[in-house]
Amino acid sequence: MKKYLVYGLELLLFISAIIFNIFYKSELLLKISIIIIGIIYLLEYGFHKDNSYLKPLVTRIVISCLLSFFIIIYSIGLFLGFNKTVLSFNFNYLFNVVVLEIVAIILLELMRYIICKNLTTTKKPIVFFTIIMMALNIITEINGYNLGEAEGIFVFISVVVIPVVSRELLCSYLAYKVSYLPALIFKLVIVLYEFVLPIIPNLGYYLYATFNLFLVFFIYYLSSKSIDYAEKAKVYVNKSTRRVIYYPIILLLFIIIVLISGIFRYKMIAIGSNSMSPVYGRGDAVIYKKVDANDVQYGDIIVFSKEGTIVTHRITSITKNGNVILIKTKGDANNTIDSFTVNGSEVLGKVEYRIKYIGFPTVWINELFEGREIND
Repeated sequence: MKKYLVYGLELLLFISAIIFNIFYKSELLLKISIIIIGIIYLLEYGFHKDNSYLKPLVTRIVISCLLSFFIIIYSIGLFLGFNKTVLSFNFNYLFNVVVLEIVAIILLELMRYIICKNLTTTKKPIVFFTIIMMALNIITEINGYNLGEAEGIFVFISVVVIPVVSRELLCSYLAYKVSYLPALIFKLVIVLYEFVLPIIPNLGYYLYATFNLFLVFFIYYLSSKSIDYAEKAKVYVNKSTRRVIYYPIILLLFIIIVLISGIFRYKMIAIGSNSMSPVYGRGDAVIYKKVDANDVQYGDIIVFSKEGTIVTHRITSITKNGNVILIKTKGDANNTIDSFTVNGSEVLGKVEYRIKYIGFPTVWINELFEGREIND
């Protein structure tokens, strides 16, 4: 491989980042320039099929760590809430944001792999490429931050610079030691999930950055250990790490079953109407805490069963008729108080948390079979 041509193409990547992010802001042109440079790499140096025995092993580690990452942050999102993403199904968004981004990431990771595997006598080109990739990602994100103040600089370093540096170091390590596939899967998922999922957990800047660092660390730690073990006992490591991918899936299923079944103190249900808008709306889900009617008060949003329908409305008044508790309720978006009275024995619990949008599949299935359990 001609080293000087490699350096020249890498430098061209950096110049493209400068031009299309600072002087002439255009994400589309930046992606197109990346794609062109990537195609030049492939045409000039070709792509040799990778048969590394470590590829399946480390790929499973990356996938299992990513699954664990999403299970953890989305579980935390049940308590901290979720934000709606910019996901859109129009052609311009799908092509410019998703398709071109995917192609650009694939070509960049193939470039990284080609450099790693062809320039085995020196590490300088891959080091230079890693630095260029760090600069490319940092420059791309710089426009959204105020660097004129000390606080803005600190936030930018914490949220952008440190995660970007750690991610690029990890990808170069995986490409150099193993294969392009683990690095490619990691990069595609961690970069694109905010663009292809409808909601993301509202973790805040610092918590999000912290979890990203932990993700990178665990992938590196498990991969490096597995590579060492694989050199000593290939079969043993291959069998043991295959089980790792099952654990996040089992954990996720356990959380879903616990919340939906109501085995413990909390239960999750989907909302089928907009009667409580803007507190929550159709397609949202709420988690309610099982409480006795004696433990609710004026203003609480309660979940109760009325003639086979599960309803979540706000309490407007509470009266007692001997030992019987009678409750009047109203949907925040409704003009009048509910015509019925809720008996204390019909109270199921008090709403504690709202999770936006994730109840739509349940609502659609319920409507498909004309069910009545989820209505209001």
